[in-house]
Amino acid sequence: MAQQKEQYSPQQRAMIWATSTRQYQQTLPTQVVTQEGMTLDFTLPKARLLTKIWLHVKAVATLKSSSGNIQRDPMSPYGILRRVELNLNNGFSPYIVSGKELFMYNVLRQHPDVLLPGSNKQSLNYVENVATTAGKDNEIQFTIPIPVSLNDRDPVGMVMLQNNTANVNLTVAVDQLANAYKLNASNADQVTFKSMSITPVIETFSIPSIPGGQPDMSVLKLVQSKSDIFSGGGQNILKLNVGTIYRKILFYIEDSNGKPLEPKDFTGNMELVFNQADTPYNVKPEVLVHKNHSDLGYPLPPGVYCFDFSNQGVPNLGGSRDYIDSERLTEFWFRFSTNVGGKVTVVSETLSRLQM
Repeated sequence: MAQQKEQYSPQQRAMIWATSTRQYQQTLPTQVVTQEGMTLDFTLPKARLLTKIWLHVKAVATLKSSSGNIQRDPMSPYGILRRVELNLNNGFSPYIVSGKELFMYNVLRQHPDVLLPGSNKQSLNYVENVATTAGKDNEIQFTIPIPVSLNDRDPVGMVMLQNNTANVNLTVAVDQLANAYKLNASNADQVTFKSMSITPVIETFSIPSIPGGQPDMSVLKLVQSKSDIFSGGGQNILKLNVGTIYRKILFYIEDSNGKPLEPKDFTGNMELVFNQADTPYNVKPEVLVHKNHSDLGYPLPPGVYCFDFSNQGVPNLGGSRDYIDSERLTEFWFRFSTNVGGKVTVVSETLSRLQM
């Protein structure tokens, strides 16, 4: 009689995993950026299960100004990264966002204020901004997480590195260091590239060899973005992608001059619409930003509005109760009204079920 394969529930797998795996934190070789506009490629080692990457960036910029300092950009300094992409087998990218979009995605966490520039060199984000007419060197240094798995608790969404047929690469495209600042032409502000380096640190976990110890690999987390132009003077509809399960959606909304839109700039509520008729989310912009502040303990940057379906009291650690399964939808819209036209950027975290 053939022996039946033993079945394990997700809860049993999680328990076996938690008692049988080992965490590893490994630093990859530093790569030097010799000029703005470069693209760096890091090949991840073929070992264990990938759960997170910390991207450490150091740079020196020369600042010139007649005012004594140059104002930092509201999302400083993340705009110096044009694209951050995690690529599997040179064809599929579960992560593909800009530096600013990666920052916006990361603010949905406890203590999001640590992502903003601090006054101490040991801060997670440190950006100097002293300038002279002759030019003064200023340090830029930050570390930003690239969370690959669902969260720090649940063994879901990890990427298998220990596979001879799998090649996993991290690609980082660099933009201008001036993007860390808000230049004022009347002060003759100028930012010049001097040096830059990038160092990834990866978090991986060993694969338990005991039965039931390997976590469920049938779910992959996707963090991606899209941008669209909208017109003013009435209602705007942005069609969102369907086919995956939404955990988080952030909208960065700005006018045609790049100024973030405040709640007072909207003439109606923000709505998420299912199949053109069902509107489970219909929220006044002021209330949405206040709810975001309440959930996170820190106000989101101007222009950022978030629907977080993974927050059930603690950011990112809630269950699946409020997830939006767009596989069951034919249409999924974001609907809002403004007097002015501009651009909306959507950063989303979704889950995709793999065919195993």
